[in-house]
Amino acid sequence: MKIPEEKIEEVRSASDIIDVVSAYVRLKRRGKSYVGLCPFHQEKTPSFHVTPDKQMFYCFGCQEGGNIFTFLMKTEKVSFVEAVKTLANRAGIELPVTESNRTESTQHEQLFRANMIAARFYHNSLTQTSEGEYALEYFRKRGFTDETIKQFGLGYAPRGWQALINHAAEHGLDAEQLEKAGLAGKRDDGSMYDRFRGRAIFPILSTTGRVVAFAGRQLYDDDTLAKYINTPETPIYQKGKLLYGLSMTRDDIRKLEYAILVEGYTDLISMYQSGIKNVVATSGTALTEEQIRLLGRYAPAVVIVYDADSAGSAAALRGVELILEKGLDVKIAQLPEGEDPDSFVRNQGKEAFLDLIDDSTSFINFKASELQKQGLFTTPEGQTQAVRAIIETLAKIPDELKRNFYIKAIAERYDVYESTLHRELDSVLRKQHRRPRSFNEQRRTVAADDTSSEPAPNDKPANQIESFSSAERDILKLLLESDREVMEFIFSQVTPDELGNTAARSLFEKLFGLYRSSGVFDTSSLINNDDFSEFSSVIVQLLAERYEVSERWEELRGFEEFPINMQLAIDAVRTLKKWIIKQRIESVRKNMRETEKQGGDSIPLARDMQILQQELKLIDQHYASLSKKPM
Repeated sequence: MKIPEEKIEEVRSASDIIDVVSAYVRLKRRGKSYVGLCPFHQEKTPSFHVTPDKQMFYCFGCQEGGNIFTFLMKTEKVSFVEAVKTLANRAGIELPVTESNRTESTQHEQLFRANMIAARFYHNSLTQTSEGEYALEYFRKRGFTDETIKQFGLGYAPRGWQALINHAAEHGLDAEQLEKAGLAGKRDDGSMYDRFRGRAIFPILSTTGRVVAFAGRQLYDDDTLAKYINTPETPIYQKGKLLYGLSMTRDDIRKLEYAILVEGYTDLISMYQSGIKNVVATSGTALTEEQIRLLGRYAPAVVIVYDADSAGSAAALRGVELILEKGLDVKIAQLPEGEDPDSFVRNQGKEAFLDLIDDSTSFINFKASELQKQGLFTTPEGQTQAVRAIIETLAKIPDELKRNFYIKAIAERYDVYESTLHRELDSVLRKQHRRPRSFNEQRRTVAADDTSSEPAPNDKPANQIESFSSAERDILKLLLESDREVMEFIFSQVTPDELGNTAARSLFEKLFGLYRSSGVFDTSSLINNDDFSEFSSVIVQLLAERYEVSERWEELRGFEEFPINMQLAIDAVRTLKKWIIKQRIESVRKNMRETEKQGGDSIPLARDMQILQQELKLIDQHYASLSKKPM
């Protein structure tokens, strides 16, 4: 599928990269850019930058970068066309439809389409068929309003063995495609059947709100399968990497700066309907590291709501330690005996639930309470075991300063010397093969040994512009960032063969060809331009460089004879020209040494040297006259 360039440009212009990236990363403003934890590699110190005026993103840790389209392509694992479609839909822009558009799609796009067709079928089966009335009554008994049922796209899977298969066929989808999406199964004889039959359906959405899977809840007594069955994992659905409801609740989580974590689908829906919207659910699975990292993009803190039974306590403890390991703050809210979040909020109401959240306890108090239930605080031996268990959990926290504050609190609570607790903590850290962070080591900086923001050396992409000279970087960066006047000046002064680096020379030639044919261009559009595909990484790195263009930026700031970018261009071209002459001077100097060593006549070479030295002076004079500023 080929989308016209003017439409791509229209979509790009109508889309805000900050708005799009914020759906995946918790961003904070820093100067002209925004920073956050990179979604493409694990890190604890933010190295991911988004620059709104350039509509670009770049991670200084793993070197991933690009524009708004490439961000969606990387995060959602979709094609360029699908990324444009997604942003066009978001902006309300209609893309041209052709026959080739209808037939051409990637595997992921086919899976998304199959799930969307299934979601509509299940919802219509719930709300518009007599068979669906039984499931509709089930949802209403749970207290769900018609608006909530519509908001969450709840549905019903008919009891027939091929109801969805037959419906999908009307939309051009065969049973094999449904099987790939996890919506159909295959018998030993090769015949196909619907995976979900006679069940209440909960669509599961990606973070961006696309249907990727389903959960089916048992309704009939003769259904002998598990209470809940889920879509098996597919290329677009990995259960441990998603959180149910996040696509609808992420804005409230970001706004309130904490997430309430519950277990089930109905728990989340009841809370959302009551007005508590900063909530996500694990969908009945044990909390995973991927889910915690996902939460960390939106909020720095989590409140776990758990059932009072022993299984709920054990699950909460496991979740606490995982959350602490990922650098998030965590509290625990305990429900009354016999209650789950769904029943509690329906019986007691929103305010009572919020009071429960307000009364949530720290992980230290929670773990101490659980240990006390085991009778460990009745003897000195038990107290020792209990405090050690708390220290083992404390050791999960990566932040040294935060650990020290907790040490102080534990020391006061149990009347133990802080130094004793620090020694115990160091012992635990050594056992965990982590560098000890003792009380006496606090004066050492965290930055000196914190490599968490960097991927493994073998996995880290090479920075392609490190081999460029400073003048080459400046010239290319100015061409990518500046206006017609600056471009015309550079192209009039510099020829491609004056750039010594092969990649820099090739990019310069490409930019010159594009400028000659199109004039001023939008740099962000070059990332997805087929003619510039081999340079996309170089372009992103040039635009994302931490250092300012030209070491003389501050020296030139405030000099108003020309706009500053023109001053910088003059300085960069002058530097490049002088660098070329200096290379020639060094070559002549080397030849002179060799000639004199062999007893030859070096006078002609000396004259060449004088000429080159004079050329250096002329270059300084020429570019000084252009800028009206002494060089």
